[in-house]
Amino acid sequence: MSFTDLLNTIQDYRQEIEDSHTITELINDAFSDWLSTKGISRVVLLDSGKLLLNINGRLKSPTRRVGGIHLHTRFILINLDESEDVLEALEEALTHYISEGDGAYVWVIPDGFMASLTEAELEREKGGSGYFSHESICISNTADIDTRCQLEVLYEDVSKENVTCEFDVSAHRSVHYRLDKLKDENGDPLIAKDAPVSYKLTSLGTRIVVQGSRILTSGEGSEFASFGTVMAWCPQQRR
Repeated sequence: MSFTDLLNTIQDYRQEIEDSHTITELINDAFSDWLSTKGISRVVLLDSGKLLLNINGRLKSPTRRVGGIHLHTRFILINLDESEDVLEALEEALTHYISEGDGAYVWVIPDGFMASLTEAELEREKGGSGYFSHESICISNTADIDTRCQLEVLYEDVSKENVTCEFDVSAHRSVHYRLDKLKDENGDPLIAKDAPVSYKLTSLGTRIVVQGSRILTSGEGSEFASFGTVMAWCPQQRR
């Protein structure tokens, strides 16, 4: 797959189909997965014969033209009648944009629950040994910019007050948080044990990808009883 394939396919469609909207839908159906690897979220064929490439990011320099390509804050505009001149310039044009990464800004993990440790487990934990029941969240930031994230803990029990905390995730980095290790301003556990909760994670700077995990232990020596990994639910699904 290449930009040559993309532009040639568009020209083939134009010879057979007059409706630019139909061509736009067909091209995105055929190339959307590949386009996403280039940081392009969608392409639109305009009635003027120009091709608009919507960028998953924003322009990072004052450059407004590369070869026959016009660069705008969040999109690139190509005159298809000049396609022979812009093919080699497309890759360079994309380097002038800051990527806003993969995923979404808001993620929700509806099912959360951290079991209390037994007295024996607590003793072993104090001694620095053992691996016990806990939950964790993993956040990947594939963008070119850092972001600050807010974790909201939503209790089922209305007598409990919901809690929040914030943390940073650097560009092209990941973080992994043991939720049982999070502390409040007094140094106490941030999240209550044996309490059904949901987690909402909001990224303030860029898109992220979130995963939740749970380990439940039981038996002699806290043998693993179960291990669960679940992708969070993303209410901001992107086409």
